[in-house]
Amino acid sequence: MLVKLQAFPVLARILSELKLMRTPVGSCALNSAVGDDITAWILLALVIAIINASNYLTALYSFLICVGWTLIVGFIVRPILLKLIVLTNSSQSSPSTLMVAITLSVVLLSGFITNIIGIHYIFGGFIIGVVLPHEGGFAVGITEKIEDLINVLFIPIYFTLSGLKTNISDLGAAGWGWVILIIVVAMIGKITGCTLAARATGLTFREALTVGVFMSCKGLVELIILNVGYDASIINSKVFSIMVVMALVTTFLTTPLATYLYPTQYQKQMENKRKKDLESKESPHSKDDLRLLVVLNKVENLPAMVTFVQLLQHNDVLNNKSTSKNSEEQSELTITKPTKSTMSVYVLRLIELTQRMSAVMKFNEISETILHDPIMNMFSAISQVSSVKVDAKLAVASPKDFCPEITDRIQDADINLVIIPWGGAGEIVDTPIENDDHHVPREKKHTSPHVATFVQGIFNEAANYASVGVFVDRGFGSIDSNTRTIPNPMGYLRVFVPFFGGADDREALNFAFKLLEYPNVNITVLRIIKSDQPTGNEVTLKPETQVEVPDDDEKNRPPLDRQISTISISEAVENQENKVDESFLEKNLKSKTGYPARNARISYQEISSNTPIQTAVERAREIVHRKDLVIVGRSRHSHANERHHHGEFRELIRNLGSYGNDTYKSLGYVSEAFLVGGVVASLLVLQAKNVEVEKK
Repeated sequence: MLVKLQAFPVLARILSELKLMRTPVGSCALNSAVGDDITAWILLALVIAIINASNYLTALYSFLICVGWTLIVGFIVRPILLKLIVLTNSSQSSPSTLMVAITLSVVLLSGFITNIIGIHYIFGGFIIGVVLPHEGGFAVGITEKIEDLINVLFIPIYFTLSGLKTNISDLGAAGWGWVILIIVVAMIGKITGCTLAARATGLTFREALTVGVFMSCKGLVELIILNVGYDASIINSKVFSIMVVMALVTTFLTTPLATYLYPTQYQKQMENKRKKDLESKESPHSKDDLRLLVVLNKVENLPAMVTFVQLLQHNDVLNNKSTSKNSEEQSELTITKPTKSTMSVYVLRLIELTQRMSAVMKFNEISETILHDPIMNMFSAISQVSSVKVDAKLAVASPKDFCPEITDRIQDADINLVIIPWGGAGEIVDTPIENDDHHVPREKKHTSPHVATFVQGIFNEAANYASVGVFVDRGFGSIDSNTRTIPNPMGYLRVFVPFFGGADDREALNFAFKLLEYPNVNITVLRIIKSDQPTGNEVTLKPETQVEVPDDDEKNRPPLDRQISTISISEAVENQENKVDESFLEKNLKSKTGYPARNARISYQEISSNTPIQTAVERAREIVHRKDLVIVGRSRHSHANERHHHGEFRELIRNLGSYGNDTYKSLGYVSEAFLVGGVVASLLVLQAKNVEVEKK
């Protein structure tokens, strides 16, 4: 039994680190490990009952009494715990102090009873752990409460005592021979049996072999059983040492062997194969359909994102819900909608995978976590009250894996637009949720390097598959301080779009055109052409109070993993971009045959200025207010704009100060200019999907 044991906690950690928890290999190995551990505990109880009993009949009585106590715990104690969880409100928030005390008392009582029965006291604690309710995240909450004490104090002491019992010097040459033999037998036996079983379930041979390697992993459970057997004089010191060495070696070999047998390239190959099989069964969607991915990582971003998604509902939804639309409005909506398209909303909730066991439990219990996550519940409610399709998914990963998680989701769902809330100075994801009554976004004037690196990673990686937008919430959809309600998203909304040229600005305009399908949205498009001579439209923004900017501000900026390219391009490419811009504007805004130009709710103006950025900021301050929206391009694709704007941007920063050390590196020059320039509206920064310069 000792050779065939499997350590579920250790395996769960390895699978989560290798990002295999949700793969067929990970699911097969994890489910098998659960059954393996439960079987081992039952056999342990039986063996201890036999050892402690004077005869086999007494051992049978002890085992049957233990079974009876297990049934009592499952059918009597567990329902009582469920009622206490509801009474103490431990299902809607973290477990209360009273509930933690009750749970730990029940654990001690169960251990005391199993010890009296003749079974080891540790089995009593195991029984309570099995039947402890997982509803409402209670089991995860209890783990979060006690895991620090256990990991920092109790487990190190237990391993120290086990190490003191291990006497490797007594093994000798013959003993080491037994060690090698047992390691070989343990791995070959476990890998062979598990590979054949996994192969029978439909996995490929390579995947099945990887499952066998994972199942050969050992851990704390085996160490506990070894200590119990040693204390009961079932095994001697030499056998104990041999088994401990075997457990260490097999555990250390698990990760490198699994990485070799199941590399990332092979994982992607199998994933793509299964994905193609699923896609062949699904109906294709139109290229005109909006497939929106909303990435949510903080509760405070929820009101703005909910309002944003509601704003993007198809006008068919609005027509069905409206009770008083006159014929003139209906005629206008018919004009502004050239083709019928649908919108599908995909939500990706990011939760950080830490080194805590509770984080691994959240990973393993994603369905339960989704059920009680407030952000996921809000978007599920949207799908119920509207005809917008919402597909919510939760990802538990380390911060360095957030970008790959988003990219994988984009590819899986064929997303064409990603919206990410701007985190500013905060962490990338929420810290444990506290019971505060407001989640209004705070003004963040310093950008965390972690957030900047995360956002730049999304722009650089996700933009290879879809357009990417970063939403800077400055009150868009925030909770009203008097009514404590989220404002109506279909209220009057002003949208300001500055156009300097380039693929990103064209993407910003295309997104603004989508908003024309919805009522009460008025859009102002201002094209500003850089002029070398004064034109009368120049603006120089000055601060109301003196702003001190250190001379070495650029030197103080921490290095980032990714930065916006500043490579110059040839005049030919710049001229080609200008031609594409002219063609785009002529088709959509200048010519009356374009459907946006025919709409009375969009205005277009073209001016020249020697200070284009400051002129745009000044016009925005006159047009939009706190509940309105500014849509800008990141201008990464337009190297000409970057070169033209750099000098003016540095002057603007000297006058008004910097919004954050790494803001312009993440969002671009134009975006930071709007942030520091006194524009109070929310900001949507868009970057077009990475393609070559468009042909006319």
